[in-house]
Amino acid sequence: MSERLEPSPPARTVFLSYASEDRPAAQNLRDALAALGLTVWYDESGLDGGDAWDHKIRRQIRECDYFMALVSAHTDARPEGYFRREWRLAVERTQDMADDHTFLLPIVIDDTTQAAARVPEKFLSVQWLRLPGGRSTPALEALCRRLLAGKGAVESSSRRRAPSSPTPSRVPASEYPPFPHHEPGQTVRFWAQTVGWMFQCARIFFQRFPKWLRILIYIWLALLVIAKACTPTERHSSRGSYPDARALRQMRPVPGNAGTVSASDVSARIAREISAEVGAQLGGKPLVAVPFSSPADDPTARKLAESVFAQVYGRLELSHHGLVGLTKEPLASPDASSAIERGRSLHSRYVLFGSVVEPAQTLSLKLVAVADGSVLWSQSYPLAHVDAAQIAADADSKIPDLSD
Repeated sequence: MSERLEPSPPARTVFLSYASEDRPAAQNLRDALAALGLTVWYDESGLDGGDAWDHKIRRQIRECDYFMALVSAHTDARPEGYFRREWRLAVERTQDMADDHTFLLPIVIDDTTQAAARVPEKFLSVQWLRLPGGRSTPALEALCRRLLAGKGAVESSSRRRAPSSPTPSRVPASEYPPFPHHEPGQTVRFWAQTVGWMFQCARIFFQRFPKWLRILIYIWLALLVIAKACTPTERHSSRGSYPDARALRQMRPVPGNAGTVSASDVSARIAREISAEVGAQLGGKPLVAVPFSSPADDPTARKLAESVFAQVYGRLELSHHGLVGLTKEPLASPDASSAIERGRSLHSRYVLFGSVVEPAQTLSLKLVAVADGSVLWSQSYPLAHVDAAQIAADADSKIPDLSD
């Protein structure tokens, strides 16, 4: 009986891709691979006359066991070339392969660095081998033994993981930059470099935090900025404001429904808040606001006048902080001459006053200039449809620049 022979393992084929300028190195590598037992497909020897060149190359890339791309300064210098089509076809084939299957074998034949090489991104995820001039090295011999045994290349460091102790997601530790050197006569430059050094160290220190902690810090800073941006202007203006302004903000009526606010004692409460320092507040203020007058025998009209005045004065105080004075009593006669006399006594440039006119059932507001007695603005509002917020906005829009 004849002895049964074990079937020999199938030959391992390698497709060698290179730029035409690197043909000498490719020939060296072809000979080395063949001597180590691999079958090399090489364009000069594998393409017979009359063969469909492009079709055969595509078939060889589709059927080879390994794709070996020669990377060099020549490939980096060429933005176009058929070798780039071969590289793209090889990368496309890997889309149907498992991530840990060895197929791409980039070979560097000169001083080209992996970080600067113009190669497909997929090339950067696998282990590279450096063979100067395409000549054989112990590393190439070891690689070929693994390929012939079907074990594949050494796993790329970017995919290598320690199975027993997973490391936390953290930015690799970076070395801190050296402290700037103080040269004589370069004090300003030294301090500028010191500030930059501090920022760099702070950034490196922050990057060493766990990723989840950095995300929480980013979220906290974003919320802080949003909260600051959304803070009403009224809250910022309230710091250091006068007692009368604070009182008016507390007594502010609801826009469009002034009659529902408890404003019967507005004037009295204002007087109590500012009685101790009203004199200091009024002297030299560019604008003075006079409480609106109303018929003494009409409580409803009085409440309406006080409520609207509280809204108007509060709006003016917030818009022109520190530039608006306030008197305690309405004008004895709600006309321009009385208002001008009140403004002159207080050394003010403008006077805003108003009154409820019963026969016409309106609330009339006026803004006069003390210097020449001119009426800068005048407007009447029906009592049946008083909108305190709108009136305050109208009056505020007519006030001249008080900062001059």
